Amino acid sequence: MEWYGRRDGVLSNTELPESKPPEGIVRGTYEHIMFLTLSVSIDYQRSASDLWNAARKTWEDEDTRWIFFPGEIKKKDLDDLISSLAKHKLSKKKEKDAKIWRTVAISFLELFDGDPRKMFEELDYDARRIFDIMRSSYAKKFPYLAGSSGTSKILSLWIRILHDEAKVAFKNLNEVPLPIDIHTARATITTGCLVGKFEGSFSSFAEQAKNAWIGACKGTKYYPLKIDEPLWNLSRFGCSNHRNGSPCPVRQDCRLADLCTANHPDSRMDIRQTGIMNIDTKYLETK
Repeated sequence: MEWYGRRDGVLSNTELPESKPPEGIVRGTYEHIMFLTLSVSIDYQRSASDLWNAARKTWEDEDTRWIFFPGEIKKKDLDDLISSLAKHKLSKKKEKDAKIWRTVAISFLELFDGDPRKMFEELDYDARRIFDIMRSSYAKKFPYLAGSSGTSKILSLWIRILHDEAKVAFKNLNEVPLPIDIHTARATITTGCLVGKFEGSFSSFAEQAKNAWIGACKGTKYYPLKIDEPLWNLSRFGCSNHRNGSPCPVRQDCRLADLCTANHPDSRMDIRQTGIMNIDTKYLETK
């Protein structure tokens, strides 16, 4: 965390793909919240940079901007939504993504007059209560966004993004688990937060990783959601360059290289979001 505050080495000039609002959107407004909410609802199995670049293009195009407004979505056919989501490649799986997008939008319309802030008000802006009710009572109303099976990262990510980018004043953020995707999973291993042998599914590993970071943050001024951005960028610009059986090519620019489990000659990492993961890591001996 101290290194991330300095932004040097592999973490120089890092930013998140969702950090730049589209032209014409003011941070923290209803428009910004809907832009972030609907876009993140289809953030699965794809490049985050591609997703957010496409979302910005879709907003900035007056012919497709309507898809960010639940009231307008209700007036249109699903085919219209499929076409508009595809125009700037915002959707990856055209029909599936359109159905997710429409269901989330219409649920907000029917339950909260199309405004997520009304949900937050009802729950006293308590991030833990929002997390719990989305996973239970609203699980079917907000597919993927509510953290359905295999996509549990999206709910935590949504809460973190709204807090960091739209400045929504949530409380109890420390009680929301870390969103685990391929990057935070990789950084969990390379930093040695989890070390040893693992063979199993990504979802099984993700649960262990979430619990490990909760434990790691105890007694510090940090909490899991606060370390999401540094871990994600550490993997994105650093750890993802590493290949088994060879030295990390960016180790000279990484302040954690002398601690990185991936640099142990006997360590192996096979990290994947589908199929079986095989991991065997060891701590480096430090002087």
